Amino acid sequence: MLKDIQSQPSALKILFGTLKRKRLPTSILMSGQRGVGKRFAAMNYAKAINCFEPADFDSCDKCVSCNKINALIHPDIHIIEPQNEEIKIDSIRRLQEILSLKSFEGRRKIAIIDDSERMNANAANAFLKTLEEPPDNCTIVLISSNEDMLPATIKSRCVRIGFSPLSAEACKKIISAHRSPKDIDLYVNLSMGMPGVAITRDFSEEKKWFSALLRNMISNNSKEIWADREQMKTWLDLSAIFVRDAIVYEVTGNKSDRLFGEVNKCESIEKALDVYEQCQEVLNLIDANLNKSIAWNYVSGIMKSFVKNA
Repeated sequence: MLKDIQSQPSALKILFGTLKRKRLPTSILMSGQRGVGKRFAAMNYAKAINCFEPADFDSCDKCVSCNKINALIHPDIHIIEPQNEEIKIDSIRRLQEILSLKSFEGRRKIAIIDDSERMNANAANAFLKTLEEPPDNCTIVLISSNEDMLPATIKSRCVRIGFSPLSAEACKKIISAHRSPKDIDLYVNLSMGMPGVAITRDFSEEKKWFSALLRNMISNNSKEIWADREQMKTWLDLSAIFVRDAIVYEVTGNKSDRLFGEVNKCESIEKALDVYEQCQEVLNLIDANLNKSIAWNYVSGIMKSFVKNA
């Protein structure tokens, strides 16, 4: 249900506003970091629109329509996701054909395009035509963790709804339903305001994997590189926690405050922040088909300098 969305008051205000006024947009862009609830919001917005027994402009989460959407079998809810790391024109063309038809049983057709920034050039151009001439009785929801990679012509035709990292309290509430009590505080800290990430990942194993690759970087062993874009993103996400540890230790001098426990100290907070910004720049370029080997060598140089001076 929409009311279950945590720590996103601005997003909820917009979504509930469209439902209360009965003025549903033809296209929405939900943007923000991964794991902050964008897809959860999109699915629950679809439920609220098509619910047979709505209450206070929200879904009941119990009727036939809501149950079908939860089970991903509703004939009027269509989800597009990247295949082999990109969304191709064939997927967009199939979606266009589906949206040109009348609704089967829902009040409105909903198309959700997850990781929409991964549309290749041909797919984006084809999709633009859909936004320029939207099908009747349809809402298209684009979800993006890197909206800068979307063409400006697409973004300008959407109602933008921003999602922010969640508070520690909100993260704890969400994560506690999925993790054992003894691990809650660790996962809340490691989630960095993105509880969806903590729910789907095993941080204890990822810490080992991160450290192994870091050792390869600083020992000039470049044979072990990331397998794909997702591994690159995961490692760079973890690098933010690694750098955070160095900063925390520099400020507090307390080793127990560290989450990874890999670096005892850093040259300076300014140096650590510079490393963080450089890694984030690489992270933002991944969806632009950044070459893995070049990225590995670049990040290796950053980390060699950082760890050497730590």
